[in-house]
Amino acid sequence: MKIKEILEALEREPVQLSKEQKREFVDAVKGYSNLGESVYGKGNLQELCERVGYMVEMAQQMTLSEGDWFDGITINRHMKGLNESYKVFEKTAKEISQLQERMSAAYEDIGQGLSKYFEIK
Repeated sequence: MKIKEILEALEREPVQLSKEQKREFVDAVKGYSNLGESVYGKGNLQELCERVGYMVEMAQQMTLSEGDWFDGITINRHMKGLNESYKVFEKTAKEISQLQERMSAAYEDIGQGLSKYFEIK
């Protein structure tokens, strides 16, 4: 952006908002804390990973213990794929958890900034 454009932008008059736009904004800010449920997440990813890991482990044990009922080579191939998928699942859950923490911190910063000028419930 050129300096001339910046100066012109600074000289412009602020946009006038209608009463309805102002009311909608104030109502939206008042409900800011309600967004926290989505930001903080309702479920526990660590617990979810443990439960899924348990299922994968038990599936392996169940299929291997019934060796004569299932084809051993096919079982091993399927269980290897299942374990690889679980590793991806677990890694992704950890990444999501880290990103969720970062998003939560940013959300709280935004809330603090808004609360300096507007009422938040």
